[in-house]
Amino acid sequence: MAKGYEERYLITLLSAVLNQTKTPEPIRQLDWEKLYRLADYHHVAHTAYYGIIGLEESIPQTVRQRFYERYHEVVFRNERLKDSEDWVGMLLERGSVNCFLIRYSDSAPNYPIEEMCCAEFIEVGIGKKSIKLVKNIFEKADLEMLSNDHSGQVFYRVPGIKVLCYNSNMFFSKKMRKYFQNMFSSLPRKKKYRNVRELPPNDKYIFYMCRLTDNYARGEINISQIIDFWIFYKKNAESFSWPVIYDTLKKLKIEEFAERLEFLILRWFSKGVTNDNIEIYEAMESYIFTKGAEGRKISSEFLPLINTVADCYARNRRAEIWKRRIKWLFPDRKYMETIYPFLDRAGLFLPFFWIMRILRYILRYIIYEFQKRVVLKISPGIYQIIEKLPFLKKRIDEIEDKEDQTEEILK
Repeated sequence: MAKGYEERYLITLLSAVLNQTKTPEPIRQLDWEKLYRLADYHHVAHTAYYGIIGLEESIPQTVRQRFYERYHEVVFRNERLKDSEDWVGMLLERGSVNCFLIRYSDSAPNYPIEEMCCAEFIEVGIGKKSIKLVKNIFEKADLEMLSNDHSGQVFYRVPGIKVLCYNSNMFFSKKMRKYFQNMFSSLPRKKKYRNVRELPPNDKYIFYMCRLTDNYARGEINISQIIDFWIFYKKNAESFSWPVIYDTLKKLKIEEFAERLEFLILRWFSKGVTNDNIEIYEAMESYIFTKGAEGRKISSEFLPLINTVADCYARNRRAEIWKRRIKWLFPDRKYMETIYPFLDRAGLFLPFFWIMRILRYILRYIIYEFQKRVVLKISPGIYQIIEKLPFLKKRIDEIEDKEDQTEEILK
């Protein structure tokens, strides 16, 4: 897929903002609604806002307002993150949770302007054994769990404190999971803490790259994640121990992808970077902008994890389909009682009524096919007469209507 002009201009806009250069005027008419949706979809609308402030281009006022609203939200979000990270660290320390903390105040000052920071949460990494402990600690501190999925548990407290807590389950790759679990025995402790640890530059680079790789393979990577990595990379590149990093990436089998992704980021946000393999990087750009819908074939050539994830999702979908079919064939007793009230008094007959229900559907299907394929072809008039015969249709329709109504209520 060839990127549209809005996608290309969004990268140009973000590059100018991050490098503190003047934003170039668009060379042709832009769909500003589309550009805003792209920026918001990838959680960078607040950063892009700085790029449109001085543009002479005629931008619809409604679009400018929406960019400003995202910027305004982030200003308050960042203040809350900064004010609450010590409090979160204290909760974890008092609870004796072996964890590491990624603080907003460690990354935001590296941006040209702090309010450009793409961090949305205070991030906490924990071992599997601490999941319930952390949940209890946060709930006692009035942090409510908003979501719980493979990316981690998100906790929230008024007036806007958000904590993202994750463990090795966030990674699809077994090698990455093992790497994450082993981190806690080697990470140094933060000053003035016994349980809370910190990520040195090498470990933080590998952790970030693992997370980017995993999100890329799942089709869930955001430009905001890439920018956050780029800001960290620029600040610490000279202090990295590259032989150690490359050796670890090789063991994790993501060294080729890491190299490709680094080069793509340099193409986006650094000057004078060119490469002959344009097709590869355009495919990666399409993959990122479409969240994995396009550019998959080329990306999977240097990141086989994409195919592994797709195969797993396909198996899960097939399993889910079979679960739904079995549930439809053998509904629970509560559902069956609404169709056959007799079961309310004699639940032991549930298997018998399952069979009776299935036979009824088979009979209805046979009658329908007979009418359609035989009677209707021989004589439409006879078909209309049969349609009116109560012993063939009335009772079946009554049961069918009753079951449809029951399904709607249960939904």
